[in-house]
Amino acid sequence: MKNIAKKIIATVINTLMALIPQKRNKAAFLGWVSRLLMNANNNVEYDRNYDMYWLKNNDEYLYLVKDPYFNFSKKKLYKSIEKIACHYYTPKKGDVIIDVGAGIGTETLFFNEKTENKGKIYSIEASKSSHQKLVELCKKNGISISENLNIAITDQNQKLWIEETENYQVDAINRVQKGIPVDGLTLDTLIKEKNIEQIDFLKVNIEGSELQMIEGMKDAIKITKNIAVSCHDFLFNDQNLNIKTKMSEFLKANNFEVSYNNTGHKVVDSWVYGKQL
Repeated sequence: MKNIAKKIIATVINTLMALIPQKRNKAAFLGWVSRLLMNANNNVEYDRNYDMYWLKNNDEYLYLVKDPYFNFSKKKLYKSIEKIACHYYTPKKGDVIIDVGAGIGTETLFFNEKTENKGKIYSIEASKSSHQKLVELCKKNGISISENLNIAITDQNQKLWIEETENYQVDAINRVQKGIPVDGLTLDTLIKEKNIEQIDFLKVNIEGSELQMIEGMKDAIKITKNIAVSCHDFLFNDQNLNIKTKMSEFLKANNFEVSYNNTGHKVVDSWVYGKQL
């Protein structure tokens, strides 16, 4: 019954949205619906600069999205992060975090809050458009500890390309000059250039480039205390890739205790977690 009710509510809201002429008015309407049905502190704000919508909770900016929706909340966002990326390790005050594949900043607000604005976050995103949204999110929220880098982490320092799509979560880098050029760096080069002596938490979500990354982090893995990696075997038909297995073997070979999810959901279960022994 709950699913039927949700579908009916969504249909009614979408119908009303189609009748509202201006985007600012659409945002105001969805904000009202979200406060009514989800959280009293929710709001939706139209951003003319991007021609997109901010989903907000109080004065905090959670997402910048093309198509706004009402069924969001900060609590729901944080619960998802704690269930997936931070299932086995939650950053704490003063931590140094490297977020490879930071996207539009999905975890950045969470990381900033957990470190109590006392640590350091290196938010790395290869997509130019996603990186711009990440930068704007940090600016809107006054996040000063995040250094936002528009680079790709790979197996050697080289020029790469990325094909950007409307779904930023599946944008992938390539070497065949398809899409927008981006500088590729190894994690070993990054820690040397930034003088990083310890990585308390390394989060990785890079759409199939996980194996290239580990080829360029011989030194970085030695200073990493906790790691969470989404292994994208589910994106490919090649059964010989075995990204999850190879990632696990790499971590075990570098003295990590390895853990997994077992939920039956292919994306959630793609994650591999490691804790340095």
